[in-house]
Amino acid sequence: MWLNKGFIIFATTLFYHFSIVYGCHETERAALLSFKSLLTDPSNRLSSWQGGNCCNWKGIKCSSSGRVVVVNLRNPNPIEVMININNELVSNSNNTSDFSLKGTISPLLFTLNHMQHLDLSFNNFVYSKLPVEISNLTKLTYLNLSNAMFQDSITTQFTNLTSLSYGHLSSLNLRWLEGLRRLRYLVLTGVDLSKASESFFGLNQSQAFQISHMSSNVLTSSIPDLLSNLTTLSVLDFSGNDLDGHIPYLPRLEELSVSSNPSMTINLVSMFSAPWSKLTFLDISFVRVGGTIPHSLTNSTSLSIFRADGCSIQGSIPSSVTKLKKLSVLMLNNNDITGQLPVSMSSLISLQYLSLFQNRLQGHIPISICQIPFLVYLNLEWNDLTGRLPLCILQLPQLSSLYIQRNRLNGNMPLSLFRMSKLDEISLGTSGLSVEIDDQHQPFVQKFQPKILEFTSCNMRGEIPDFFLNFTSLVVLNLANNSLSGAIPHWLFNLPSLSILALPMNNFKGIIPPMIQLKSSLFPTIVNLARNKLRGPIPTQLENVNVIDLSLNNFVGTIPTRIGEVPGIRSISLSGNKIHGPIPESLCQPTTNVLQVIDLSNNSLSGTIQRNLGNCKSLIYLNLGQNKLTGSIRKELEPVTSLRYLDLNGNQFEGSFPRVIENFQDLEILNLAGNRFEGRIPNFIGELHNLRILVLAANTFNELIPEGLMKLENLQYIGLANNNLSGPIPDNLDGLKMMTKRQNEATILGYVYSLKFTGAQLEIVTKGQTHWLESVYSYNTGFDVSSNSLTGKIPEKIGLLSGLPLLNLSHNNLFGLIPKTIGEMISLESLDLSYNHFTGEIPVTLALLDFLQHLNLSYNNLSGKIPKNPHFDTLYQDGTTYIGNKYLCGAPDGMNCSYNGPSNNETIENTYDQENLLFVVVIFLGYVTGVSGFFLLLYLLKDNWRNRYWRAVDRIVSKIVK
Repeated sequence: MWLNKGFIIFATTLFYHFSIVYGCHETERAALLSFKSLLTDPSNRLSSWQGGNCCNWKGIKCSSSGRVVVVNLRNPNPIEVMININNELVSNSNNTSDFSLKGTISPLLFTLNHMQHLDLSFNNFVYSKLPVEISNLTKLTYLNLSNAMFQDSITTQFTNLTSLSYGHLSSLNLRWLEGLRRLRYLVLTGVDLSKASESFFGLNQSQAFQISHMSSNVLTSSIPDLLSNLTTLSVLDFSGNDLDGHIPYLPRLEELSVSSNPSMTINLVSMFSAPWSKLTFLDISFVRVGGTIPHSLTNSTSLSIFRADGCSIQGSIPSSVTKLKKLSVLMLNNNDITGQLPVSMSSLISLQYLSLFQNRLQGHIPISICQIPFLVYLNLEWNDLTGRLPLCILQLPQLSSLYIQRNRLNGNMPLSLFRMSKLDEISLGTSGLSVEIDDQHQPFVQKFQPKILEFTSCNMRGEIPDFFLNFTSLVVLNLANNSLSGAIPHWLFNLPSLSILALPMNNFKGIIPPMIQLKSSLFPTIVNLARNKLRGPIPTQLENVNVIDLSLNNFVGTIPTRIGEVPGIRSISLSGNKIHGPIPESLCQPTTNVLQVIDLSNNSLSGTIQRNLGNCKSLIYLNLGQNKLTGSIRKELEPVTSLRYLDLNGNQFEGSFPRVIENFQDLEILNLAGNRFEGRIPNFIGELHNLRILVLAANTFNELIPEGLMKLENLQYIGLANNNLSGPIPDNLDGLKMMTKRQNEATILGYVYSLKFTGAQLEIVTKGQTHWLESVYSYNTGFDVSSNSLTGKIPEKIGLLSGLPLLNLSHNNLFGLIPKTIGEMISLESLDLSYNHFTGEIPVTLALLDFLQHLNLSYNNLSGKIPKNPHFDTLYQDGTTYIGNKYLCGAPDGMNCSYNGPSNNETIENTYDQENLLFVVVIFLGYVTGVSGFFLLLYLLKDNWRNRYWRAVDRIVSKIVK
């Protein structure tokens, strides 16, 4: 009996053990399944959540007693986003699939009261609220709810989580932190804390923080001095906020980051007047510093990493910096540092990473750099360094990255010198150095395996060396703007690691292979062979190519139908070749299309715009100009709402103004010139508020210029020449804000997508000649409505356009006086008012335009004298600018005003007075003659006739009186 009872106890224990180890607790299993039931799982991450053994489910861990202690469902492939150069929120990830769980959160998840670790970060809980049951997790030590799309304020939900030591979450009210005495690590990255600043900085200062990360929030207050009371605080990260004020003295701090706080001002002299003996990491990048780097920086004797990018630091680098023997990273990029590099650089014995790009450093690169034994990375780009590059740098034993482009160095660098180095990344572009291919047949040295070779504008000549074939690790090869020649070796297009091949602006000839295969990497993959002398057909097979630019060559044939089917292709530029035929229908596939740039301009393409272009919903730049395309602009383009650049000039398109353009609210550049469009310019053009360049010239548009056009504040160029427009020039010119101020900054118009710049181009008529602008800058403003049928006067408000260098109103029917306010257009370089009906004098204010280089007032009805001014007198001394004004003194066919008489105004006024006097005298003499003759006639008549006359007069007078 006892044996049976013992067996039963043993069997029961064994069953219980197996029910735990192999089946977990049923209540916890049910809670997890309830949590799963409210979620969608597009990547099947929870596919293992079935059966009775929840301890073996993916993301779940159990204790030895079978209790769930870990739920880790962090998205393994989060879609990271970033702000690109165009101020757009874009994905910074290669992921094309969505791995995030989506749905609401089940309260039963928080019945797992043995849980110690919970991570739901980078999922999508569709702005749901946190269940109050989360307070049941009293054993929780790790909690990460970041980037999980919760929408809630945290007040008391976490007050019971007294075991929590790691928190990564969001909240506005941080008073709940006061009860978490064990909390040592707090991360509040990416949270709007603009309303929580006071509550955080008012916490009990006995809180035993060791590490506080509060980066990428919206903190707007000052960093309080009370933080100095946190005696255990060793790491403080307030980067990416909007804090102001100063940094309090925290003598025990080891790591400090306040980068990207644009409202904060740091006085380095004051900050380092006291020693920060424990500080090893300091990042003050993109904070206002100004001033110089003080010698007292050496008070931080433990400093290992110092980053101060974009701080407007001035002056030179003090030689005392070289006393920081533990300094391993020094980054002072994008400042205003001048002077020379300290000659004692060799004293930085621990330095591994030195980056000083985009400053104003001068002088030679000191040879002492060659004595920094552990230097791995050296970046001196975008400075004014001169002299020769010390060749000993190439022999530094640890150096892997050398960036010195954009300097004013000199000397030759034989390519063979690099063969014995260990450099992985070499960038010498536009540095002033000449790279010489000295002997391409030398035996290859296997240890030289560069990943990046950037030799732009290095005066390279000859052919691509054969030993490049052995560069199996090469990722980036940029040999742009050299004098390389010969054929491009076919093997170059198939190097196993190559991701970027840039060979534009050389003299390469021959045919490229039909297949180009690149290697996917962190970079967008690029093939850029523009501006060479290549010929033959366009490659038909592209693999792993995101960007292809074959523009300005001699390629022939048609556009391959497969080019638009390449997975992940983002930019296609084939302009300036000899391509013919239609635009292939396969160019824009209806699924997975990410094309952003299509440039097929300056070819011989024919046919119509295919409706398939409407599938390119990511399209930013579309240039089909200078082809032989016909038909109308299809409404199928309506889905392409992201379009910013549309150029259809120089084709044979017809019909009315394309209505589909109204959908392109982001449009910045529109060029429809040189087609057969007709009818009125629609009013909706005034609703395209981002428009910067509008060219509708050489069509047959008629009726009035829309007044809404003059309300576009960003518009910098209006080209409406050679149409049939009528009516007056709109008077509300003050709405053209971009033209009312002189542009001091030379910002180039264009877009950077997938590491490739695609710029705007424009044809303008200025200074009497047609100019083609390959690059358009913000200062290229103009107003050209010439060769129309405009009438009326020039608006007085024309003077408000003081930032306008080009004004062309010629070949119209404008009349009246030339307004004096044109003299207020201080930026004018070219003024053409010819072939109109202007009258009166030339305003003397025109002579005050110092920048004026071209003036054409010919064929009007101007009069008076030409204004005198030393600069004005130099404009067309032959008088051709005034021809066709017969009343204008000094014009070739005008009046002779060679005598020294009164001024123009006085002459005209005197002439007017004389003419008036002569008119009065003539009238008076006529009156006297008429009256006296009449009375003489009465006197000669008989008395009875005189009596009859006066009686008749009396009767008339008496009637008038009555």
